[in-house]
Amino acid sequence: MLIPIDQLRSGESGIVREITGGRGMMQRLETMGVRPGKTLVKVSAIFMGGPVTVMMDGRQMAMGRGIAKRVLVEKRKPK
Repeated sequence: MLIPIDQLRSGESGIVREITGGRGMMQRLETMGVRPGKTLVKVSAIFMGGPVTVMMDGRQMAMGRGIAKRVLVEKRKPK
């Protein structure tokens, strides 16, 4: 089941499977390194708006909640 990044809880991880959005958003995410097959860990999010912070490839990055809703991940099972 695919869910948006913003629905992950802090500390949960997922594998990017699909990105829904226009060309501009796809290019922006590509420059950030976010693409299908990458594993992300949600670090934090501010309640009721604000950016979603994720960890990927050893670095943290923030993305707006609107973008985070369009990056669909397959939730990884905890080890």
